[in-house]
Amino acid sequence: MNPAKLIALYLPQFHAIAENDQWWGKGFTEWVNVRGATPGFEGHYQPHEPVSPLEYYDLSNPRAQQMQAHMARRYGIHGFCYYYYWFGGKKLLQTPIETMLASGRPDLPFCICWANHDWTRAWYGQNKQVLMAQDYSDESMRAFVEDVAPLLADGRYIRVDQKPMLCVYQSEEMPDSKRITDIWRERAHKLSLGELHLVRMEALDWDRDPATLGFDAAVEFAPDWRMAGQLLNPGQQPRRVDYKTTVTNMLLKPPAPYTRYHGVFPGWDNSPRYKKAALVFDNASPGVFAYHLENAIRKTMRNTPDNRLVFINAWNEWGEGCHLEPCRRHGTAWLEACRMALQRAALHAE
Repeated sequence: MNPAKLIALYLPQFHAIAENDQWWGKGFTEWVNVRGATPGFEGHYQPHEPVSPLEYYDLSNPRAQQMQAHMARRYGIHGFCYYYYWFGGKKLLQTPIETMLASGRPDLPFCICWANHDWTRAWYGQNKQVLMAQDYSDESMRAFVEDVAPLLADGRYIRVDQKPMLCVYQSEEMPDSKRITDIWRERAHKLSLGELHLVRMEALDWDRDPATLGFDAAVEFAPDWRMAGQLLNPGQQPRRVDYKTTVTNMLLKPPAPYTRYHGVFPGWDNSPRYKKAALVFDNASPGVFAYHLENAIRKTMRNTPDNRLVFINAWNEWGEGCHLEPCRRHGTAWLEACRMALQRAALHAE
């Protein structure tokens, strides 16, 4: 038995949709940005190129998800946390999730994280023009729970203490998160879902007791930007910080006085999206990543068995240089690091 459940964040933007065709050009997917990336300094690893067996997959093909799940399971990944794009009843990038739900395949455990920020052009280093806005009205929030109810009721859905785990990416964007989470809990009971395990990502807003915001727990989003230290190249672009320093600082953080699931990341380089304005974490390596993950797992083993979760950012954030999936430079080394960290943590526990 693994000493902790590794949950990898999962980006579904690897299939074409009409909205992206309109906003970014016909046939746009995240691969467009990935392929177009160029090195910004000597020794800069760009573009990140996916290699066999997945390569430049299309998530409108169910076989791609099945191959991903097979690979994840092989290296000890417990499940995926799909980003869920829902805007007052309008869904984007939902095809992989809906196909997975309808077909029952793959059988890998999963949960969702509501990507609740407005969809803007700033995501790709442009202006902040809002392309799709959120709606936090009571009616919309009740409709949200009704929409995701079939996912939360699925037998593969990840639960904590028998409660479906629903994550939110930026709870600080909610005008009144306590009101909204109360609506969700009430609606979940009416839909016979029972209690929910609500989790907020500490992506931009840290060290706040989730209970005061209506949540049960938090996820340590990685990287923790506060832990990155000084720039390695002040006044130059792209900005560069040290991966090893960030990992060390994250491991030295004091324990939270609330339930916080630890987070780790194999690297970060959002050059495909932000070009010269990117942020690059230098010196990322599978060895340091394995060390970070092993220590996160060992800390997590102090929790009750059902709360031993560690989040990895991410399974496939290729546009942010943040992926476990095999690439030309590292092959399967990031995945092998996951398996190694689990094995070492298990030995330590004996």
